[in-house]
Amino acid sequence: MARRRQDVPKSIAINFFPVTTEHLAFTLYRHPFVEGKRPECSAEQGVMRRIEVEGSSHPFWTLFSGAQGGIETAYLAFDDAYATLDALRWAVLRSCQDNLPDGTFRILGGIRKRVEITLDSFREGKQVIALEPYFLRVRGKFGILASFRFRSEEEYRYTRRSQQLSLSLDRHGNENLSYYADVFSHLSKFVDRFHATVFPLTLPGGNKVAVSSRFISLEPNTLDVKQYVLGSSGASASQFMGVKQSGPFQTCQDDVVLYFIHRAQDVPLSRHLFRALRGDSFRTFPGMQRMFGLPLSASNVRHHVIESFDRDEIIRIRDLIAAKATGRTIVPVVVTPFGRFDAPEDNAPYWILKHAFLSEHLPIQVVTTGTLRDAQKLKWSTAGIALQIFAKAGGIPWKVRPRTEKCLIVGIGQAHRVTPRETTRYFAYSVLTDSSGIFEEVRVLGESPDEDRYLTTFAASLRQLLQDYSDRFHNVVVHTSFSIRRSEAEQIETVLAELGGAAEGRHFTVLKFNESDRFFGFAHAHNSLVPYESTVVPLSRREFLVWFEGLQYGQAALRRRVARPLHIRFTYPTELSSAGQEDDLQDAINLSGANWRGFNAKSLPVSIYYARLIARYLEKFDDYGLPPVDVSTLRPWFL
Repeated sequence: MARRRQDVPKSIAINFFPVTTEHLAFTLYRHPFVEGKRPECSAEQGVMRRIEVEGSSHPFWTLFSGAQGGIETAYLAFDDAYATLDALRWAVLRSCQDNLPDGTFRILGGIRKRVEITLDSFREGKQVIALEPYFLRVRGKFGILASFRFRSEEEYRYTRRSQQLSLSLDRHGNENLSYYADVFSHLSKFVDRFHATVFPLTLPGGNKVAVSSRFISLEPNTLDVKQYVLGSSGASASQFMGVKQSGPFQTCQDDVVLYFIHRAQDVPLSRHLFRALRGDSFRTFPGMQRMFGLPLSASNVRHHVIESFDRDEIIRIRDLIAAKATGRTIVPVVVTPFGRFDAPEDNAPYWILKHAFLSEHLPIQVVTTGTLRDAQKLKWSTAGIALQIFAKAGGIPWKVRPRTEKCLIVGIGQAHRVTPRETTRYFAYSVLTDSSGIFEEVRVLGESPDEDRYLTTFAASLRQLLQDYSDRFHNVVVHTSFSIRRSEAEQIETVLAELGGAAEGRHFTVLKFNESDRFFGFAHAHNSLVPYESTVVPLSRREFLVWFEGLQYGQAALRRRVARPLHIRFTYPTELSSAGQEDDLQDAINLSGANWRGFNAKSLPVSIYYARLIARYLEKFDDYGLPPVDVSTLRPWFL
């Protein structure tokens, strides 16, 4: 599908141990299927699955035990791939139970159970290897995915030591540039300690199955690296250097006012922040005037002292500033002793502060006193703070060069309210950008305590959205991190057809992005084991592993930690050309560079990342009993 480059490694090792036994055979016990009557089963009997039988109109329930009078039936691997995965899952669990000491493993999950084997235990938690069966369709191979995880104890979850044990930080507390090599080392440790004990497996019926101790290698392809379009018609492979040399793609309006809000004791820190944003403090950032064309002077900077961060005082300051917002673009910059990433018991005022100002459509920028007191931290944070302020003020820092022109990207997010017993509110919204990454708006798609009413509203809102944008965009690509229903997707396509969507050259697709730590990959051609940016590894006709970040071409060393790959599945339509898939994947990669939250934030497309940020805010607002807010906006308040 994607193009090959001469300097791309010939293979990427995927964290998948393939089954090496040539013929997989196992036994199932069929039970008559009666609508509404599901036979009871225990964990020992395996998964109760409904199976359709070719040539018969009567499905069956199946188990791996002959209890309750089931009919014994021999199955081969490709008779039913899902039943084969169930059999492998059953065999892995039984092998661990029979061969590993108690306390060295645990079984997790519901129907799709998985096992976690403990490599090492610490006060802060456990380093584990999770095993789960998988069918690698591109090779026609069944096998076992093996993934590294750190299971943190709740009280240590936010500590530096936990981040080191999870491999995100190195032993010095810095970004772990050896992340890929360290993950591979822990997986190798599993092979040395446990592989020969857990494998081979015994399938239901008694047949033995050998499982390789080496990861399978797949041939990668590559798409284009991200290119940024800036002011003065400039283009660059670097966001920061591009803006610095060519200016932003679009400057703010001339009526922007920044309100610095701080406690009385934090006045010196607030002034320190002001000088850093003006470019007086660090050589690493030349100032908002030179970088973004946004001057900071007595004409557009104000200061307000907040007595405390209790709710009444926050509302008082909010109302004071909102009253002055008539006809001007205002961005409050708030210096706080707490931050979003602090422990939950410490950061409640953060969410209250955000909610209060969002209620008046004021996108605030929060900077913590901890950052301002640490010269090194502020030095490397100033550019990102300035970038967020500029975007919240209505500026467009850059856009990316798209593969598909006139394409609307609809990132769909959900913020359902779920209790242990039921879902009490259904809520969905969309983050709209074009394929160049320019933010359009956030729009609510549906909200209701009733699921049927929510789905009706959801479909109607999507129809209205597509109609509103039909004159500007010929193509629509939906990005989700959850499974959108096929019936919903078909409704959307119907609307597109009504609007001319079936015309020559138009298309509609749905892509599901999964950040699950089930999947990983290693490029053994490099000491870092990190694949190149924009590397694509096909897993099936509709599934791909994609590296949105990675090693840069022409560079042997890493400058920052590289995120794990994303699993992307084309969920609609069921048939799409390789060229169409390539275009959609390229635009998704490009959109990971359109993130205005930071100059190096490139691990997720903004359609997914922005939707996640909004979901987090709405969840926290709900946790603190704050009233609903209108998230619809033309400015990215959530940065």
